[in-house]
Amino acid sequence: MRKLCLSLFFISFISMACMTGHWESMNKSSTFSIDINQSGEHIRGKYCFITNNGNRVDCVEQDDADNISGSIKSGVAKVQYESTFGGQGRATIVLKDKKMIYTIDDKTPFIQENMSVPNEIQLTRTR
Repeated sequence: MRKLCLSLFFISFISMACMTGHWESMNKSSTFSIDINQSGEHIRGKYCFITNNGNRVDCVEQDDADNISGSIKSGVAKVQYESTFGGQGRATIVLKDKKMIYTIDDKTPFIQENMSVPNEIQLTRTR
């Protein structure tokens, strides 16, 4: 029985997907990318959102501080993000079928800057 419990624990640990990587979503008028680092149950990173055919850009520089941080529980990340225009919002991140699903729970920074953003963004890991 003990071996069975250890085996199940090991299998469940292995099956937890890691969010670390560079993720992107592109369409004809916008690009959304995220660089994420996951360490245990903590997540940090940077996002870049370019919309309105390049007329609105919300991106941090490579050397700037992270603008996404949060925690992961049961495969669901709850994060806070900070816009380069000022203001903070919240989002939920999950991995599903090799895609990252980024759901914006609080769009306040984007609304204040007249940026059109969908509620849910599906991203693909590029590296």
